[in-house]
Amino acid sequence: MKMLKKMLAILLCLCALATAAGAEGNEALLENFVLKHGDRNEKKICITVDDCYVSRRDNIVRDVELCNQYGIHMTFFPIVKTGCLSEKYRDIWQSVLDAGCEIGCHGYQHLHLGSFDYWTLLKRLGRWQEELDKTLGYHYETRWLRPPYGSISGGKKLNESKLTSALKRFGFDHIIHWDVSETHADQALEKVQNGSIMLFHANHKDTRCLEEIIPVLLEQGYEFVTLSEMFGFDPPETSEELYVYDRANYEKES
Repeated sequence: MKMLKKMLAILLCLCALATAAGAEGNEALLENFVLKHGDRNEKKICITVDDCYVSRRDNIVRDVELCNQYGIHMTFFPIVKTGCLSEKYRDIWQSVLDAGCEIGCHGYQHLHLGSFDYWTLLKRLGRWQEELDKTLGYHYETRWLRPPYGSISGGKKLNESKLTSALKRFGFDHIIHWDVSETHADQALEKVQNGSIMLFHANHKDTRCLEEIIPVLLEQGYEFVTLSEMFGFDPPETSEELYVYDRANYEKES
């Protein structure tokens, strides 16, 4: 009997430890540079939409319609070289923000960030912000970065340590990865859990998947939030003065 009680006590301790490990909240998660999910205790999920090619702008529009239809929020990660960040598409991107969604950086073009030297990378990030501001007609503080391919280890010119240093110097405290990347509705629904960051792209297949899973996940009690809402930040700030890249501003931080 004593042995059985001892075994039960050990099992209870192990369960408690497992629960504590699985209950990692946002405060602990934000100590990491790479964020793959939010608080597993909160029934919130974040849909992220990458690339946003100009040829797929109808899908951006449809995704925003889904946000308005269901009262949910998403986070979009456009690339400059896709052609979608342009003043002629200002109405599309303003509709994204009007729907309560958020915009993050996916780079100037879809290349490994480590493909560039330190200062070229900063300049390209600056050009991304310049293009976003010109598109919107005002400055929009970009808080989140999703590296192309979701990685900071690729490329031949910057190793991961120097790349991280460059990104932090530019102002990114975190980069965003994901824990669910499925475009088949059944598989996506099977893998999603509290705090999930779901990866999608602006294309027909992914939009159809969103049309299927959103009402189901809402019925299951999930709240669809932006990344800032997921991790407890205020919405990104805006201002009238457009961002202009100036290397000297970053050299001062040396």
